[in-house]
Parts: sequence; structure tokens; C-alpha cells
Amino acid sequence: MKQVISTIPLIALTLMRSTSAIHLPESWTNQLPDSFSMKASDNELKPFEFHQCPVDMPLSCTNNTEIGDSCCFEYPGGVLLQTQFWDYYPPVGPDDMFTLHGLWPDLCDGRFEQFCDDSMNIESAETILKEFGEEELLEKMKLFWKNYNGNDESLWIHEFNKHGTCMNTIKSHCYDQSTYKKNQNVVDFYKKTVELFEELPTYKWLSENGIVASQTQTYTRKQIEDTLSARFGQPVFVKCNKYNGLQEVWYFHHLRGSILTGDYVPIPAMLNSRCPEEGIKLFPKKGFKPPSPTNPNPGKPGPTDGSSMRGFLKPEGERGCIISNGHWYASGTCATFTLSKAPFGGYNLKSSKGLCGVGKDGYLTCGRGVTGGQFTYDKEKKLVTYGGVYRWSAEDRPAHFKQVPIRPGYGGAVEFKLKFV
Repeated sequence: MKQVISTIPLIALTLMRSTSAIHLPESWTNQLPDSFSMKASDNELKPFEFHQCPVDMPLSCTNNTEIGDSCCFEYPGGVLLQTQFWDYYPPVGPDDMFTLHGLWPDLCDGRFEQFCDDSMNIESAETILKEFGEEELLEKMKLFWKNYNGNDESLWIHEFNKHGTCMNTIKSHCYDQSTYKKNQNVVDFYKKTVELFEELPTYKWLSENGIVASQTQTYTRKQIEDTLSARFGQPVFVKCNKYNGLQEVWYFHHLRGSILTGDYVPIPAMLNSRCPEEGIKLFPKKGFKPPSPTNPNPGKPGPTDGSSMRGFLKPEGERGCIISNGHWYASGTCATFTLSKAPFGGYNLKSSKGLCGVGKDGYLTCGRGVTGGQFTYDKEKKLVTYGGVYRWSAEDRPAHFKQVPIRPGYGGAVEFKLKFV
């Protein structure tokens, strides 16, 4: 796979976002760093010899020539997101700290890959960390890398298997094979993710500017974004829930060098926040009680929580539908699919044949033994998406008894959106 990316789209994207970026107070702009280097110290991240990278490597997503050294240039996931949660219902983590969600390698255009290499998958994070004597790292993870259901390790395993396996600069061959020990890259993934989190103390930054947890106090989106952007050096992405409570903060970076020893350079958020412009709360992690739901139709069953839904998958504006193996078919009965909320965000998709995911060939597949992917569901538009893109494509339309495989994204001769009806 050639690692060639045109600079023009990224430069245009950056300029477009720069023109619409928030305007920071002059007193804050003086605080902004020219670059936001989080270079790992040799002692912390190189207990084993790691591949040495040239200091003049280009930033990820900005090169226009092929980079021959795959251990020194993160591709195709050249946008590194450090993501944090503020979970207060149920309360998760310390009262004065956001919790860590993960470190994600998104594609340069905002899409993302997931579960990229089954051969790298792990079954226990805690066992691996203890084998390497990383008790201090493990204690930190237990403190702030939290799963809302209490099973923290399942989140750690999920984050590495979903995202760590998509990072090419932490492949085992990037280490000196004479000193490399199996799963050293797993340990280093956790170390780097924790290190970046500690460099981005979201709650501390907010509280220093008077934005503190309160049941009654409200803040504007501009106050929150300006505060965090001034500290980070670029506009950040903030996400709110249905109670207008601040719940997530995402920090976007480009990377010079490898995941472990490279420089993480802030870039403008590649998403626009849908939080309200005002009336946002930072709810305390203790004492929150959601308002009681109302039933608009007394005497009839109340609405479900949306955790599980059943329906058909139909290419919008096209004949036919998706059948149980994940193929597009126009001469038979539509299969019933179940969308259920996934433990770590998004939705799992399942047919009568089993879980659905996207295989190594890039096509949707459903069946036994399939690693379930994380899909996204837009309730308003009733669209199922995957990998950060709304469109799906196929090489042809089904005819007679011909089944056609479909894949997320663009590129096929036929493009469409996938409706869940």
C-alpha cells in the first residue's frame, strides 16, 4: 500500500476551519504554543529498543510523496484523537477529573478504520501489564480509564483491539527483534494513551476559568470551547447529551514520527459541535437525577430506551434490500436486522446469521465468527453508517438472483445511503 496523500485537501480543510474557528480573547492567544509537543521520554516509553525515526519526518496527512519507512509515519490513520468522557449518570471516575476513553487513529478525511488486525488482538490487558511489571500504569488506568458498567478491563481490551491494531507504527516489527518481548507494543499503546491524557487535564483547565460542576450553573458553548482551545492551542470538539450536559471532549492531532516517540501537533477539530450555544451544564458526578419521562399517549406502552431496534436495511432510492449475509438482493424477502447499543458507543448490527462487521476485503458481512463492528445510527434520518461516512457503495445493482456485496464509503459504481426501516 502506497503511503501517498495529497496536501491540497488537508490544507484547504485547515484553512476552512481556521476561518470559522472560535475567536479567543487576546489575553489567551498569548498563551497559545507554536507547537504542542508531547514527545515521549526515552525512559518512559522505550524499555526495549524501538525503531529510530529521522527528525525531519513530515507530519501525518500532509505529505505528497511516498514515505518508505512505515515505522516512522502513521498511515492511513494520520489524525490522532485523544477522547475524554464526563460521565455523571451513573457517576464514573474521580469527581474532579474527566475519564479517558481512548486514542484513535482516524483517516485524514475524518473516516476511520477499526479492528484492523485480528492477529494482534488481546484477551487480557491486566495480565499483560502485570507481566511487564507495570503496576503503576495499571493503577492509573484503574483510576481514570473507566468503563461505565464497572468492567474497566473490557474497555481497555476493546480500545486496543479496535484502535491499537490499526496503528502501523506500533507493529511488532518496528522493535529491535533481539530485545522485543511479545505484547511490548500493547504495553506501549497503553502508556502513550495515558501519557497524552495526563497532558490534557480538561477539568483542571475548565475550573481554572470558573467552569465547575454545578446542578444549577449554566455556561455557553463559546465559554467552554474558548477555555479548552486556549490551553490546547487549537479548537476542540465538545459533545453534549440530551440533558444539555457536557459529556465528551475530543482533541485532534497530526503526528510527526511514530505513535510512541513522535510529536503530537494540535490541529482544529474536524467535527462541528451540536451542543446548544447556551444553557450547557457540567453536572456534578453525585446527585444527578434525570427528569421523569412522560408518555404522550396515556394507556399505551411508553417509549423504549432505544437500546435495541428491529427493522430492514434498504439502499435509499434503490430496489431491493440487504439480506442476512450482508449482501444486497432484489429478488427475495428482506432480512430482519437488530440494532442494539454497543457497550462502548455506537451500535452492533445483527442478522439471523450472526453479528455483522466489515471484513478484510472491505465489504459488509454477517455470520458466525464475524467480529461485530461498531455502526452509527442517525435516528432522525434513519441511516446506518460505518467508519464515519454516510454513504455505501457497490460495484453493480442486483439483478434476477444475483447478490451484490456492499461496502461503506465511496468508490463503487453505485452509491447510496443505507436506511433502517
